[in-house]
Amino acid sequence: MGKTRAEKNKELERGLQRVKQQRSSRQRKIIGTAVVMFIIRIIACALLPGDDAAYEGRWEKPVNDRQSKILQSLEENFK
Repeated sequence: MGKTRAEKNKELERGLQRVKQQRSSRQRKIIGTAVVMFIIRIIACALLPGDDAAYEGRWEKPVNDRQSKILQSLEENFK
């Protein structure tokens, strides 16, 4: 004999629950992989040597009178 409607509904619910669990498991794996790859990329970028030649002369800006007074005051205060 055939299955009753309640049995069919229970089977469908079990199947739906299994699919949801597989989907959430797959999503966790994808998110975990993305996070690990992001961390590896940050570490790799941090370990790469910097190209200081590209910044040559950019950080040596002239200091005006007011800035020099502030710097001198800071040096005196922290002696």
